[in-house]
Amino acid sequence: MLTVKQVAEQLGVSAACIYQLVGSGKLSAHRIGLGRGAIRISESDLTEFVESSRKEKRPGVPAAPLKQKSGAAFKHLQLDRSFD
Repeated sequence: MLTVKQVAEQLGVSAACIYQLVGSGKLSAHRIGLGRGAIRISESDLTEFVESSRKEKRPGVPAAPLKQKSGAAFKHLQLDRSFD
């Protein structure tokens, strides 16, 4: 059985993300102990979740291009144009 932290590290996400997945029922988990208990996730439940969340490319269907507005990249940065 894995802890929330261990699962988060394996998937490269935050522990908060794992808590949300468990809370929404998308990732099965066990509660061990009294009261709220400690959350533990079995290897098989983790494998099942990863497989079910896999998005496969359909043959013959091109991948959708990423939409990017011209000039929108880094719009939050102000550039110093004094060097132009």
